[in-house]
Amino acid sequence: MSALISHPTSLSSLTQLPTFSFLPSYNTSLLSHITPSALHPPFYHTTRPNLLSSISDRYLSLSLPVLAYWSLSFIFLCVDEARLPYFEKRRIHDSPEMLARNKATVKEVIRAVFVQHVLQTILGLVWLEDEATVLKREFYRDHLGDMAGLAPKVATSVLVLLGKRTGGKILEDHGEALVRWVYWWGIPSAQIFLGFVVIDTYQYFMHRLFHTYHFLYRHIHSVHHRLYCPYAFGALYNHPLEGVLFDTLSAAIAHSLLGLSARQDILLFTFSTLKTVDDHSGYRLWWDPLQMIFANNADYHDIHHQGYGIKSNYSQPFFIHFDVLLGTRMTREDADRKARPKKIE
Repeated sequence: MSALISHPTSLSSLTQLPTFSFLPSYNTSLLSHITPSALHPPFYHTTRPNLLSSISDRYLSLSLPVLAYWSLSFIFLCVDEARLPYFEKRRIHDSPEMLARNKATVKEVIRAVFVQHVLQTILGLVWLEDEATVLKREFYRDHLGDMAGLAPKVATSVLVLLGKRTGGKILEDHGEALVRWVYWWGIPSAQIFLGFVVIDTYQYFMHRLFHTYHFLYRHIHSVHHRLYCPYAFGALYNHPLEGVLFDTLSAAIAHSLLGLSARQDILLFTFSTLKTVDDHSGYRLWWDPLQMIFANNADYHDIHHQGYGIKSNYSQPFFIHFDVLLGTRMTREDADRKARPKKIE
């Protein structure tokens, strides 16, 4: 049965963590008590090697982001064309301004995004493990054995943090459930979060580099800045080299550095794509989860596309901590002051 459930993460690095020698003398019986004897996998696991019978998880991780990109872009396009008063009030730039200031035609944008999707798919096919390797690592594995190896680490952490009495009581009452939660939810969630951090770190410094050196900006990154007023399906309007170096390679590095599974790739790659499209949507929508949760949102990134903010707000696509720490953040209030015409004395 353990071979029938695909686990989203690799525990190889975690098994190298030390188990401290000051565990209580009853740790043998305690570990036996908290080690799961049944899988009880969560809902996101299936008894099939792939989520969908028609396509492998590997290929789904490459195709779903493309589908997500155009689907969300189409929704925003419909909003653009509908001209509903509610959304018109929340546009960052009105339609005449977009038509007047943007230097790339719709055909050029669509063609560039198509090239980007082709290139990222090719790189994904080269970079990601083949299906046989994925199945061996994620499908045909001894989950109970992995949880047995994890149990001493969980016990050690609880006893160190909470002490012998309180920690021992928690392990006695909830130890098995805790080990199972760490295995199925804790570690995979931490890896996804770290995936956000890796992508943000890579893209911030790469993005800033392309604004620092005139040659890189003029010949490569300036293509993306032909859209002074961003819109959804122009999110990946880039020079082909930039598309590979920024978005595609950052995700590939996160995959390899964190040992992400194919199903984690599906989640991370697709979510990153949706976030990028939303960041270029051109609307301030307080109820939009992607804009509500993340300070790095459509309004924040739009500032970077303006002449007064082009040396600010390099962070993308999730957090803004590097802008804050390194002094490159521009708030909307700062931007409004920059954009306001100076009065003639």
